[in-house]
Amino acid sequence: MNKFRRIFALLLASIITASSCVSCIRKEEEKEEKESTEESIEVQKATLDVPKGIAEGKTFSMYFAMPTVKSSYIAKEETGSEVNDAVYLRNKLVEEHTGVTLDFVATSRTSNGTDQDIENNQIRTLIQAGDATYDAYIHSQRTAMFTLIEEEMFIDWNELPYVNLDNEWWYSNVIRDICYGDKVFAMTGDYNLNSFAETECLLFNKTMLDEIGLEYPYNMVLDGTWTHDRFVEYIKAATKDLNGDGLIKRDDDRLGFGGWQYEQVAALFAGYGGINIKKDDNNLPVLCADDERNYTVIDKMLEVFECDGSFYEGATYGIDDRMFQEGRLLFNDSFLTGVVSARSIEEFDVGFIPYPKLDEDQESYHSRTANVSGLTYIPVTNDDYEMTGAVLEALAYYSRDTMMPVYFDVLLTIKSTRDYESEQMIPIIRNSSTFLDTVIGFYGANIVYAGQGNTLSSYIAANKDAWQIKMETLAELYTD
Repeated sequence: MNKFRRIFALLLASIITASSCVSCIRKEEEKEEKESTEESIEVQKATLDVPKGIAEGKTFSMYFAMPTVKSSYIAKEETGSEVNDAVYLRNKLVEEHTGVTLDFVATSRTSNGTDQDIENNQIRTLIQAGDATYDAYIHSQRTAMFTLIEEEMFIDWNELPYVNLDNEWWYSNVIRDICYGDKVFAMTGDYNLNSFAETECLLFNKTMLDEIGLEYPYNMVLDGTWTHDRFVEYIKAATKDLNGDGLIKRDDDRLGFGGWQYEQVAALFAGYGGINIKKDDNNLPVLCADDERNYTVIDKMLEVFECDGSFYEGATYGIDDRMFQEGRLLFNDSFLTGVVSARSIEEFDVGFIPYPKLDEDQESYHSRTANVSGLTYIPVTNDDYEMTGAVLEALAYYSRDTMMPVYFDVLLTIKSTRDYESEQMIPIIRNSSTFLDTVIGFYGANIVYAGQGNTLSSYIAANKDAWQIKMETLAELYTD
């Protein structure tokens, strides 16, 4: 068993420590990766601090209100499928170490907004009734879930023994992006593949770029020059009237950029460094919708969608995916799950990159992690913090060297990518993962969507008072 874990840990570390220099000799990179791997394994093995048998004979129950996450948890037997078998192994290791029996229950509803709200209300009803069936819930990161936090339905993760959120298998960017003060009401870790798989990126048609005569954007990503200006340049170069009618239409022609607006627009806002909420010296939230940067971000977003070859779709899901598969779309808004799906395309070569930066002065890329990726919430009805903390820490720890390496290396790197440069994008997208806090309901969409008739200043003026009340409520919640 230990040998199996070491093998997977080696695979993971080789991805995380991948060199960002295309010109480096591959042999030297592998040497550096091996040395880093050995160090990484020792650190990881020394860090898990959960006593063996701590939950002997107990049952840990978790409810998935977000159905998309269940494949990260439920594996009743080994089937030969890489992810399923890695999940099965992870669960077995956790049960053997803690003595617990894992009980995972998933909703039969979908991940659309209506069903998410139904699940939200169900969680509220169970907790208000004092129902202690579930020790933890996994649901979306949406405004409605903030309401449940505001209603004091969940505990602060700092109350859980054995959980060390400084460990590498926890997503510290959740704390950075959507937690305030010193409290943590929602968290996620490596036990939830969707925390990574539902991070947004851009799929692109490499064959189309070959035909146009433009270089793949990989080197620009690596040297920090993959920016708004280059993005617009590529969108315009790809746009073409295929049927010669003098019009650019989605049904007939070739376009540069498309997506499902409820993900795509938020991803662009986050990618350009749009700001909803800042933190003051006490780590408490401060409204900053009228930050000067947001005016620039919105202007640049509008410039993107004013291109004839750009569109967002909010009525019929999947139009952009169909166009991309037909070879008529250069950049397709996607998640890393879409990278896995794209391996089935045989008509042209596919690459993937992060969303561009606003400009070269922007320090880093920002890759939005979707609301539907799912976060973990601990209800106030939980009556065994010790078991819960021990199990969650063990779940995250063992996932680090079972599930995550399989997803990174076997599914993404080997099966899905068709060039070494695409492999280099994986750690960049992972490390730039951003949880965009939309608790006030603002992320630029209302300015960008056609027909709103708003400018940023008028939109802020109409909503600022309500947003400020929300900020005061948020600050009070996170203040001792």
